[in-house]
Amino acid sequence: MNVETSRQTGFAGWVGDHALTVETLDFQAPLDDLEPLRDTIGDARIVALGESTHHIREFYQVRHRILRFLVERCGFTVYALEAPFTQGQVLDAWVQGGPGTVERVAAEGIALSLGQCREMYEALTWMRTRSAAATAPPLRCVGTDLPGAAASPVPALDVLAGYLRWAAPEVLPVLEEALGVARDFDEPIIFGALRRYESLDPGRRDVLTGALSRLMAHMDRLAHVQRAKGHGVEHDTAMWHLRGAWYLDHLHRANAAEGFESASTFRDVYMAESVLRLVESGARVVLAAHNWHIQRTPALDHEERLLLPTGVHLAAALGDDYRAIGLTSSLGRTTTLGEPTPERPVGAWYDAPLPPPAEGSIEAAFRTDRLWTLADLRAARPHVHDAASFRHSRMADYFLDLPVFEAFDAIAHVSRTTGTDHVLERTAD
Repeated sequence: MNVETSRQTGFAGWVGDHALTVETLDFQAPLDDLEPLRDTIGDARIVALGESTHHIREFYQVRHRILRFLVERCGFTVYALEAPFTQGQVLDAWVQGGPGTVERVAAEGIALSLGQCREMYEALTWMRTRSAAATAPPLRCVGTDLPGAAASPVPALDVLAGYLRWAAPEVLPVLEEALGVARDFDEPIIFGALRRYESLDPGRRDVLTGALSRLMAHMDRLAHVQRAKGHGVEHDTAMWHLRGAWYLDHLHRANAAEGFESASTFRDVYMAESVLRLVESGARVVLAAHNWHIQRTPALDHEERLLLPTGVHLAAALGDDYRAIGLTSSLGRTTTLGEPTPERPVGAWYDAPLPPPAEGSIEAAFRTDRLWTLADLRAARPHVHDAASFRHSRMADYFLDLPVFEAFDAIAHVSRTTGTDHVLERTAD
């Protein structure tokens, strides 16, 4: 061991001595215990908060406490979700005081039931209350993902139709061509939509792709005129709905040719572009998405094809203005989509066993006698000799291979996790 290494410690020891330990998950609790988080985020314009799987109660609670801190103490103005941009419009409208119940807008605006839990209702209600306060800066809640979180382009094309009826009615026949095909595989759940798309005649697929291409070209041609008329916001928003449908078409095509793992990264580029669009408008953004999406490092699929998650695009565009905080756990339970059965419909989340931390996993470095812990990997790296040895991190009920210290700027570790009320009720049924 050289002299420099002898002055260093292992990461597990560093966590015990230097990581931030937090003893509450209460959303309404005072925020002073999170003040050290300022050093972790610096002047970042985007802070991404991950999770090793969806529908975990404690992950919602950690993310929402950090969200409160970033909004109330650091001036962040947008909560961007791994939710459809198109359907997610109802979230922003409701947060700004629109009609409806929190349960309805969470179900309509967030795909795969990820909004249907008490923790999400609490956060949305807090955002609505804050937005109504005259003394607080405006706070938005938006989706960033493809239509239906990559199921069907019909919702986006329906919204686009509303714009074209008054802005460019001459293009409506082209839109109807696209909708005529898209309705053939219109399903609310991605797995069903993918299967129905694969059963389409190749000629029908080409009709959809061609129509979407013509729509994109016409919308581009119209952009400067609409902006000059004072309709720039409406045009740009309509264009973003269409761009989501266009990417989704490419996802379906790629899935049929090369498999879902590679194809799904069309979601990542759209999510990254959606977040960058917010930043370009002057917002500071908190992005909530799966750990896999927010990581800063590329990945490889099972055929060694390069995959670029959302965080890779954001880090390339913003450098240190992007910070990724992964969330994970060691004990308790996890959730999984599982294989569909007659009793377990496609797209539903279920409670599952949580395997113990694997050797070389980042989870193995954390103590489990603390409620949750936040470790700043950037601060730790100069002081630990084993950063490169952490090559695994949890993903649902298995471990994903990735260079953890390169993939994330910080790790939030919850000692014990449980499924949300939505998952536990479904599992009990």
